Amino acid sequence: MKSLTKNQGFTLIELMITLVLSLMITYAIAQVLISSNRTSVTSDGMSQSQETGRFVMSYLANNIRQAGQNSTTIGGPTTDTFVSCTDFPGLMDFGTPGNHQCTFETAIGGTQLNIGNLANTGDRLAIAHIPVVPLNAAVPPVADPDLIRDCTGAGGYAAEEIILNVFWVAPDGNGMNSLFCQGHTFNGNDIVLPSNPAQAIANGVEAIHMLYGFADNPLGATGDRNVTRYINAGAVPAGQWDQVYSVKVSILTRSITGVTNQMALRSYVLLDAAPYLMTDEASRQVFNTSFVINNYR
Repeated sequence: MKSLTKNQGFTLIELMITLVLSLMITYAIAQVLISSNRTSVTSDGMSQSQETGRFVMSYLANNIRQAGQNSTTIGGPTTDTFVSCTDFPGLMDFGTPGNHQCTFETAIGGTQLNIGNLANTGDRLAIAHIPVVPLNAAVPPVADPDLIRDCTGAGGYAAEEIILNVFWVAPDGNGMNSLFCQGHTFNGNDIVLPSNPAQAIANGVEAIHMLYGFADNPLGATGDRNVTRYINAGAVPAGQWDQVYSVKVSILTRSITGVTNQMALRSYVLLDAAPYLMTDEASRQVFNTSFVINNYR
């Protein structure tokens, strides 16, 4: 006698249930992967804008805090920390229209469509500096004027010359805005040509705005420098920039590429400027820092 067993397979209903469960599990895993990828990309974009912001603020801090007169002999040259277009109109439109090589105020905001226009990129900051002459590597070290550098790292300056470092934001030719700087020799009235070429310091900086800590009363006998209010460059009275004792800087940075995956309207406010209204996929951040002016005549 042979015992026959009955072979049974999956029914159609069982197969359909298995298929549906498999699709649900696959969909859930896919959603987790997509969400994780979006989070990673967004985090990378935020890191890019944060690194740019930290670098720019650190760079500006080094230039602003050493500005003014920290190495002059008795009877040597004198200068205010900031060289304004109000006091030195001859420094406006330097070489080309709109190329102000003096402290200048622009309170216009912008959008992703016009952020590449100079009028929408913010203020200009012109910092005068009479630097300490660095020591060279000789034994014993000797003060060497050939080692004097401006904000771009270029030399060509003599001892006790006034270096005028000018900062602004402009298109860099690669579809993005950058922080630029140019160094000049300043004789107290005009720029002495030739000047060193302008250089891009950091890309991904879309706009920069400043407010200045102004004291309504001149420096008293005690020497205390008390800021009364923060005002823009256009509000500082002509001839009274020696009563500016600090500067508040605000910058708008962005990621190198679009990363947010959301075409949503975002608003960014930089000090007294009109809002920047952006509708694209770039990650942006605003950085604000105040710097005290250390060196005075």
